[in-house]
Order: sequence, then structure tokens, then C-alpha cells
Amino acid sequence: MSPPPGGPGVFRRRALWITLGAVLALAGVSVAAVLYLTRDRYPALEWQNPVAEVERIAAGQERPTDMFTAVLGDHGYLAHPLPDGRLEVVAIDTRTGGQRWRRQVGSSTQRWERIVALPGAVAVFADANSSDTPRDLIVLDGASGDRRWDEPIRGDDDVLFAENVAVLVDRTLDRLVGLRLDDGAEAWTLPNPRDEYGGARTSVYRVTTDEALGGPAYPNGAPRDPWRGDARRIVQVGADRSVRLIDTDTKTVIRTRAGAADLDDLVMAHGDRLYVADDESRYQLLAYDLTSDAKPELLYTAGDGRRPEALVPCGERRVCLLEVAGGDAKTTEVVAVTEERAERWPAPEATVLVPLGEHVLARRTSPESASTLFGPDGRAVLKDRDGVAVRIDAGNLLVFADRLSSVEDDRSVAGVPVSSGTVVELGQLKDVRSDTCSWNTTVVVCGADKDYVLYRFAEQ
Repeated sequence: MSPPPGGPGVFRRRALWITLGAVLALAGVSVAAVLYLTRDRYPALEWQNPVAEVERIAAGQERPTDMFTAVLGDHGYLAHPLPDGRLEVVAIDTRTGGQRWRRQVGSSTQRWERIVALPGAVAVFADANSSDTPRDLIVLDGASGDRRWDEPIRGDDDVLFAENVAVLVDRTLDRLVGLRLDDGAEAWTLPNPRDEYGGARTSVYRVTTDEALGGPAYPNGAPRDPWRGDARRIVQVGADRSVRLIDTDTKTVIRTRAGAADLDDLVMAHGDRLYVADDESRYQLLAYDLTSDAKPELLYTAGDGRRPEALVPCGERRVCLLEVAGGDAKTTEVVAVTEERAERWPAPEATVLVPLGEHVLARRTSPESASTLFGPDGRAVLKDRDGVAVRIDAGNLLVFADRLSSVEDDRSVAGVPVSSGTVVELGQLKDVRSDTCSWNTTVVVCGADKDYVLYRFAEQ
């Protein structure tokens, strides 16, 4: 006899199907999570071939002596001195080239050094004739162009921007000052460490993040958006050889180490580690744990006569050095160092290292500008490519033919996916001052003769 409708058999089958459905749903979530975590965070771009001119933005009736650009996401900033010496700053939408605002700042007595795009703002730096010459730091609101605040600084002062704070390295008063980005108010101060003779010279470094090094870079490899990720920490090396780790939001000295580094040592902080290569022949590379007071780990000892010239992260728990023997640039090598081993890759004449995830770019400027891209195994994915290669993101390069110049000319560009090293010729940027160019992952903007030109090189 069949069981009545709704009997125990039906309930058992229904429970089985519910359980099976839950298992399949959980499996689907797990697969999605695995795919998300293992995805390529920086895939090859869809190149615009040839590059497309989006817009030209007027600079004035006369050819500016200097032109400056900065890009952060869809916010672009363009600046040039006016005939009366003031600086005109123009904000644009990098998606369309449309003007957002135009403002004039400064006085007729000033020269200008650079502009920096910040989250919700743009910073303008006046130039200085000497290390102790006063100059202005001016911060404008990114949305309106209104002047948020300004701060008098001196020629050799440094400023490091975090997400919420600008850290002023005040070399006149021997201190660090945290200035709030929204209004310039002094959030905190810290005196520099002093040596036994009262000296207070200092060097200050960002603790970089994978996110910051995954975004656009300046030609020297420094991140254009250094506040990406949890980037609130800096490392200060004191005249007394101490090293201290500082939270820029709170001025908290998280950790201090005595006798860790000299001011002339090669220092790099990334993630949870501090790396120090001493400035000596037969130098040593030490790694310090930024999360504990554990003793440093000796990662590498160089051979006689070899000196370090550059130091960057190049993979999980791996760093790459640029090393030269006896001052002969032809002997330059990339040394990739992990806790287990060191590998050497020839890079004659190279002077710059640019981190690209597990890849690293070695670039030379003589006898002609050229770049070599090394894969994780040391294979040259791109070898001796003429011109100047710059990081768009950790997965893509933009290569300018020939060295960057302040003189207008037609400059060919190419796109290169880091994973393959395949060169995609993109055509020419017409009549640009290539040393003024800034970029994000889709567009590049450059100063020209009497205007700025915005080009699209990749699909959005």
C-alpha cells in the first residue's frame, strides 16, 4: 500500500533535496570565492589602437615656460605659470576632457615645481632657489578649486601625502608635522631623534602597499597614488641610527629599533617588513619585522666591491636589488633575494627598478634609454626595448619612444601587457612635451605648445 500523501517518505525526500540544494549553493559560493581570490587583479588592457585624441584644453595665448599635469582616477589637473608669475590650475574630467574649473594661485615672485593629485584635492608646490629658501605649499579643493589651505615650507623640506594627512618633514625645526588634508590644521608634531652631538638629520620613507605599487607610477617607479591600501605608516631613520615606525593618522610611534640604519643606507619598507642595505662594499641586506621586535634576518651578503643602487619589492617575501661592481655600470645586475636564495639577472647600465608584482622592470638611460622586463623566474619577458617604459598598473606598461623631453615633438607610444611582454604599437602623441605627461589606466594627458592634449590609449 502506498504511503499517504505527506507521509514520512515525502518528508525524507524533501529534506534530502533541501540538503542537496544547500550543499550545491555552498559549493557555488566556494567556487565563486576561489575564482575571486585567484583572479588576475591586473589583466591585460584592451588597447585603443591607434590612440585617440579626446580633447585639447587651452593653456593661454603664449607658450608657457613650464607645464605640469597630475591624474587621479577621472580627475585630471593641469597647471602652467601665467605671464605675471602666478600659476593657473585647470581641473578636467579625464573621461571627456571637459573642464571642471580654472583658478589662479600664488604671487608674481614665485616659480613653480610640481602639482600632486590627492583624494579630493590637488597640491601645488612653489619652487625654491636653495635648501633654506621659503616657498609655498597650496592645497586646492578638487571639486570647486577653492583654496583649502596653504603652508610655508622651505626648499629642502619634504612632504609625504597619506589619505588623511600630509606629513611635513621640517628640516629647519627638525621635526615631523602632520597636517590635516581637509583644512591644513596641525594634527600632531614629533621631534626628530638626535645623535650624541645633537644632530637631527633624518630620512623618512613610506611603508608601501601592494595596492599602491599596483597602480600608476612616476617614471622613477614611485607610486602616483601612495595612499592606496592601508598606507598610514611611515618609517623614520634618525641621526642616532634609530628607526621608528609611525602611524600618520595618530602620530603613534608603533615601534622603535636602535642601531638599525644609517642615513646613507638604502632603505625600503613594504607591507610588514623593513629592508636595509648598508652603504658599504660587500654590503649586507637585512630584513626587519615591522610587527614585532624580533631580531633582523640576514637575507644576503654581496661580494667584494659590489654596491646596491636600488631596492624594490618584487613578489611575496622577495625583494630585488640593483647591484654594481666596482662602479662599472656595465656590470649592473638585478639580484632577486628571498629567505632561501639569491638569483642574479644581467641588467647592464640599468639605473632604475620599477616593481610590477612578481615582475620587475630594469631601465637604463645610457647610452640610449631602454627597458628590460624580467619575469618571476628571471627570464627577460621584454628585452632592451628602446624608450622609457612606465607602469600603468601592475599588469601593464606604457612605453614612450626615446627619452622624455620638455620640447614638443611627436612621441610614439606602445602598450605592453606584463604577463606576455607583447608590444602593441599605439601610434603617436602629437606635438607633446613628453616629460609633462600623466596617466591612469585608460588615458594620458600631456602639455603641448599652448594647450594640453588628452589621449585615450585603452578602453574603459
